[in-house]
Amino acid sequence: KDFDSHVSHELKAPLASMRETIQLMLDQVPGPLTDKQKRLLELNLQSEYRLTSMVRNLLDLSRIEAGVMEYEMRGQDLVPLVRNAIAEIEVQAGEKQIQLLTAFPEGPVMVECDASRIVQVIVNLAGNAVKFSPKRGTVHVHVEAARSLPPGVPRRWRPLPGAVAKDGCFGLVTVSDLGPGIPDSEKEKVFDRFHQVKRDKKIAGQGVGLGLAISRTIVEAHRGAIWVEDNPGGGCRFFLLLRPGEVRDDERTYTAV
Repeated sequence: KDFDSHVSHELKAPLASMRETIQLMLDQVPGPLTDKQKRLLELNLQSEYRLTSMVRNLLDLSRIEAGVMEYEMRGQDLVPLVRNAIAEIEVQAGEKQIQLLTAFPEGPVMVECDASRIVQVIVNLAGNAVKFSPKRGTVHVHVEAARSLPPGVPRRWRPLPGAVAKDGCFGLVTVSDLGPGIPDSEKEKVFDRFHQVKRDKKIAGQGVGLGLAISRTIVEAHRGAIWVEDNPGGGCRFFLLLRPGEVRDDERTYTAV
């Protein structure tokens, strides 16, 4: 654990320096680029993003195992959080010519959460949907308010948020893709650390199997729910359910053990 933590921490600074250097070159500050040079730099930047994500996951895993993962809980509108998450994966989706289709309610959907951590969860879910979708496919992200638990919530998650939203509505995010899907026997295991669904071939940028495990820990700390079902049109539908919240001036900060 100490080795992972120290190595991950030491990797953050050089990775940030690499990203800034590549971005400066893409902005053509040192001089003009040919189309081929620009394309190679863009690919290099995408590799840096993936590696940075892996390092962040390793650091989060170290914090979780040490019992020092902190959360700042407050009432947040879920809609702008989802919009921010979608913005983070637009480049990734563009690389595969995948269309991101969103649906939001007219009014706010107030939830109790740590905004940055929930954006991290949504980026992971939507990023996975893009990663496993076929080229030129579509990924749907839907946000809604729910007065009671959706019928598909697995039994193990039901006690955390409660059956009915007493003050306000639950916030529900659904991320759907048309990828290869997940067998029923794997639907719980995909949230285990380092677990990857066995497929006929390795998918580029698949990662090391930490994103969903960390997402589950974050959602548990929020007393919410996260699960996966088959998408009726093929592929998967991941669900994120968060407890009701309200706007207020105070913040609650705590460490999840």
